[in-house]
Amino acid sequence: MRDILVIDDERGFGEMLRTMLTKDGYRVTYLAAAKAALEQLGQGTAYDVILCDVQMPGLSGVDFLRELGVRGLTATVVMMSAYGTIDTAVECMKLGALDYISKPFKADELFLKLRRVEERLGLERENAQLKKEVASGLGFDEILGRSEPMRKLFDTISKIADYKSTVLLTGESGTGEEL
Repeated sequence: MRDILVIDDERGFGEMLRTMLTKDGYRVTYLAAAKAALEQLGQGTAYDVILCDVQMPGLSGVDFLRELGVRGLTATVVMMSAYGTIDTAVECMKLGALDYISKPFKADELFLKLRRVEERLGLERENAQLKKEVASGLGFDEILGRSEPMRKLFDTISKIADYKSTVLLTGESGTGEEL
């Protein structure tokens, strides 16, 4: 995670964030309006994380989140606000924000949030990769198989693995039932 988009109508704050994050090794783009950010995202520009202010003239941060959903755009968004309430934070999370941070915040607090976001994104990628491996038939320890009967077996194992029950597997000698 290295690319961050900062959306905040307070230019001084946005530039301060850009400087602070750049010093920590992030590539930062700063925009003063959510509408400009939607245009960039709509053209395919991607960011690992978007830091977005809640209260902005024109398109607010909450409206930005709604519009992302309407347009079918996916993004990892952390909302920021100096005037936030618990209700606002909950609304933002319901609309798809990953996290919320209250302004003013200390640099360490922001970097901790970003590290948590990075860890979560890493776990999501790892989870997706593991699901892909299981779906391809390469996820059950030492059992390898791509044939239709093996795929059906892997599917059955996936369905019953979480239940505490006894299962009897039978097969010819050497087919790997003990695995």
